[in-house]
Amino acid sequence: MIPPRLSELRLYYNTTIRPELLRLEELRRRILRGIVLSLAGIFAVIVVFLVYDLGFLILLLVVPVVFFIGSLYFRIERFRQSFKPAIMRLLLDFINELPNFRSLQYESKRPILRDRFERSGLFRPHPDSYRAEDYIRGLVGEMAFEMGEAYVQEISPASNRLQLVFSGLFVHAIFNEPTSGRLAVWPRHKLRRLKRSVDAYVGSNGRSADVEIMNAGFSEIFAVYAHPGTKVAGILTPSMQEAILAFYEREQRDLYFAVHDQDLFIGLEHGYDLLEPHFFRSNVSFQLIRKFYTDVMLILSVIQDFDQTH
Repeated sequence: MIPPRLSELRLYYNTTIRPELLRLEELRRRILRGIVLSLAGIFAVIVVFLVYDLGFLILLLVVPVVFFIGSLYFRIERFRQSFKPAIMRLLLDFINELPNFRSLQYESKRPILRDRFERSGLFRPHPDSYRAEDYIRGLVGEMAFEMGEAYVQEISPASNRLQLVFSGLFVHAIFNEPTSGRLAVWPRHKLRRLKRSVDAYVGSNGRSADVEIMNAGFSEIFAVYAHPGTKVAGILTPSMQEAILAFYEREQRDLYFAVHDQDLFIGLEHGYDLLEPHFFRSNVSFQLIRKFYTDVMLILSVIQDFDQTH
C-alpha cells in the first residue's frame, strides 16, 4: 500500500516535523554527552583511588554513583516520554487534513480500556496480563473510533507460563447507522492457538459461517463465525471481503475483527512499539516517520472500508 499524500508528507516532514526532531536530537546528544563525560570522570576517580591505594574510600563513591545512575535513567526516560507525544501530535495534525479523517487526538499514557478488548469476543475473556498505551481517537467518515497499542498474555494450559496472545493495535469503532448481528473473523492459521477463544464464542450460540462466504480466497485465509440471525453478507459484504483479503495479501500481517451490533473491533498484530525513539543513534529520519504513518493509515483504511461499505 502506498499511503495517500506521501509526497505532501515529505514536505510536511521537512517544514514541520524535522525541526522538532532536530530539537529532540539536540536534547538526546546533550544527555549522551553528559553520560560520556560523567562516566569518564568516575573512571578517572577510580583510577586515582587505585593508584594511590585509596581503595577503601571507593565505598564513599557508592552513594553518588547510585544517584548518578538513577538520574541517568530518569533523563533517558524523560527523553523517551517526550519524543513520541511531540511527533505523534504533529503527525495527527497532518492526518486530520486528509479527506474523511477528523478530530484525531492522542494521549500517550491513556490505554484503550480492557473491557473493549474483552467485549470483542476475539480472545479469551479476562486475560492474565493486559497492558495498553498510546491512545488515539477520532472520526473516520461518520464512524467514531478509538485505538491503542495493546500487549496481552495468558497462562498456557500446557506449560503454566504466560504466553503472548496479542501484540499490536486494537481498535474499537461504532457504526453510525443501526446494525444488528454478531460475527467474528480469525486468521485460519491461528484457530488452534486460539481454540479456547473460538470454543467460548461457539459456546455462546456462535456457529461457523464459512458456507456464507463466496470469496474462496477469503475463506482460505480467514475463518468466520456468527450468531443466529446474523446476516453475514450484509455485514461482511463482498467488497469488504475483497478489501480485507487484499490488505492481508499486501501486508502479510494477522488481522482480527468482530462486529457486535453497532460495535466494530479490529486487531492488527505487529511486533514492535510504534514510533519508539532510539537513544544511541539519531532519530532524524523520514523513514521512521513514514513507517509510523503507514501503520496508522493501514488501520484507518480498514475502518474507512467499513464506513464506506455500510
